Amino acid sequence: MASKLRNDAEKTLEEQIAELKNELASVTKKLSDQGSALYDDARENAAETYESLRKHGRVAAREVRHQAQVMTETARENPLAAAAVVAGIGLVLALLARR
Repeated sequence: MASKLRNDAEKTLEEQIAELKNELASVTKKLSDQGSALYDDARENAAETYESLRKHGRVAAREVRHQAQVMTETARENPLAAAAVVAGIGLVLALLARR
């Protein structure tokens, strides 16, 4: 009788262990799927951000080139004013550097 009780207890424990293993495998798979989904989302967001920055950077570079051309033309048309502006900027920088 004691042997039968022990066998039943062992069988019950083995069944519980098998059930726990199955639950652990299920939880592990769910976590893996969630991690994979998060990784995919992060990768997609990074790609979108890169594309947006690349497009905006291209537009900004074009605008900087245009403004540089405008400044160059203005300096050629008004060399005295351009020299005064450069001198003023130099003065401001010198004052800032003294602090």
